[in-house]
This record gives sequence, structure tokens and C-alpha cells, in this order.
Amino acid sequence: MKKLLYFFCLTLWLWACGSADEPVLNDIQTKSADQAELLQTYNKADSLYQQGIISRELFDDFITQTIKFADTYPENEITPDMLSKAGVACMILAKNCSMEQQPDQETIEMYARKGLSIFEKIQATYPDYEGVRNCYLNRAFIYDDILHKYLDAEYEYREFLHKYPDDSTCDNIRAYLQVLGKSDEEIMAEIEKKN
Repeated sequence: MKKLLYFFCLTLWLWACGSADEPVLNDIQTKSADQAELLQTYNKADSLYQQGIISRELFDDFITQTIKFADTYPENEITPDMLSKAGVACMILAKNCSMEQQPDQETIEMYARKGLSIFEKIQATYPDYEGVRNCYLNRAFIYDDILHKYLDAEYEYREFLHKYPDDSTCDNIRAYLQVLGKSDEEIMAEIEKKN
């Protein structure tokens, strides 16, 4: 009887230990599958983009997957990089929409705002991420070139200059700030005036 009781207890203990590890294993498998799917979607969209083809459907899918992945796995080592890529995808889609024959301002604004939000999230959540400095420049570009909100663009450029005064792009940014928001005609008039 003791042997039967011992065998029963051992079986119960092994079953309990095994079931405790199962959720952890499932979590790791789910995380790996989510990461693989995200990378696959990015690679498809990027491959087409490198060939000069902008697949709005693939980029939209990638952006959506990235935001979900970042919310689910904020500590994953690829999360800030994927967020950065999703922000750039928003910029690409916004710029692409603005170059259509009949640009849809609502869609342009939606992608631009989504990109701004993603870059802001990177800045707030991953301040040590190596690409965080590009977030300031990307936000400035969105305000400048896509939304034409030059005061907001100037703010982002100046934030970059303040945070990274030794960056190699600072001289170019300072020079660019002199012509930010000015038309070609205004720039030419200033050059002629100086000469």
C-alpha cells in the first residue's frame, strides 16, 4: 500500500511540475511566433520598397503588428528597432499619399500623427536606444515636410541640437533652420539681397 501511495504522490508531483512549466513554454513559443511573423511582414514590405513598390497593405499590417508587439513585449530587444521602422513606414505612407494626384489630407494626417506618436513612444520608453536621436529628426521631418507645421519642426530640430550638440548633422541643421518654411522664391530673394 505504501508503494502505491508513494507512486501516486510521485505521479501527482511530476504532473504538477510539468503543468507549471507548460504556460512558460507556451509564452516563449507565442513570443517567438509573434516575433517571426513581425519580421516576416517587415521583410516583405521592405523588399518591395527596395524595388520601388510601396505596398500600403503590407506597411499597414507591419505598423499594426509592431504596435501590438510593442504593447505585448515592451522589453524585447527588437521592440525599439521595430517601432522605429514602423514610424518610418508611417512617414513613407504619409509622403506617398501626399504625392498622389488627389491627395487625401485626412489619410496623410493620420499616418503623420501615427508616426509622431510612435517616435514619441520610443523617446519616452527607450531613451537609451541607439536610434533615439533619429526620432527627433524624423519628428521634425514629419512636421516640416509632411504637415508643414514649421514651428513644431523648428522645436524638434532645436531639441535635437540641444540634446546632441556634437552630432555631425548639427551644422547642417543650423543652416537649414535659416530657411525652414520659406519658399524657393523667398530663399532666392534673401540670397540676392545678401549679394
